Amino acid sequence: MEDVIQHLDLQQQGIWFPLSIAASLLAFVVFMPKRQINWRGIYITFGVIGYVGLILDINILGSYLDWFDLGDSQIEGLGDLASYGVIPSCLGIIYLNYFNQQSKWTYVASFTLLSFLYEWELTNIGYMKLKGWQDWYSIPIFILVYGVWLPWHFEVLQQTSAGIIAQNISSKSTEIKLASSQPAMKPLGNDYEDE
Repeated sequence: MEDVIQHLDLQQQGIWFPLSIAASLLAFVVFMPKRQINWRGIYITFGVIGYVGLILDINILGSYLDWFDLGDSQIEGLGDLASYGVIPSCLGIIYLNYFNQQSKWTYVASFTLLSFLYEWELTNIGYMKLKGWQDWYSIPIFILVYGVWLPWHFEVLQQTSAGIIAQNISSKSTEIKLASSQPAMKPLGNDYEDE
């Protein structure tokens, strides 16, 4: 059991910050009024952003290029999961839920600033250790994610949902047509007549 707890990397300086932010954002996503994204969209978005975040940050930037470490560099702990998988996913879901095309760049600027401040605070409290990366390097990435990739992802979600709804309507209307074109069934009973 001690080995399991050690692999959670809970003794690291500043781990309280990503864990508390992740818990707060998860609660917000669960209880926020769902304006533009439903539970299906939340499920898909959480998985896609979490996967991309884990692959890019842990495998490419963190391990392969070794530009920064979160917590213990030898252990991928709970804080890493919160920082790479949960927090970006929740921020993306909240962004899509409240996104307004007319105010696109206000949303992009606000969420870029929010994401930058989160990353800056991770570094400031000592949980994120920079090794060739600077916090401000993330700003163009955040602008690209919030300005281009998430709106595109939202369009894909809407088209997929519309396709599923149209397919369901089409199959139900086919079922109704088939049911109305079949002759009425004989009542169940004895096929033999009494003599």
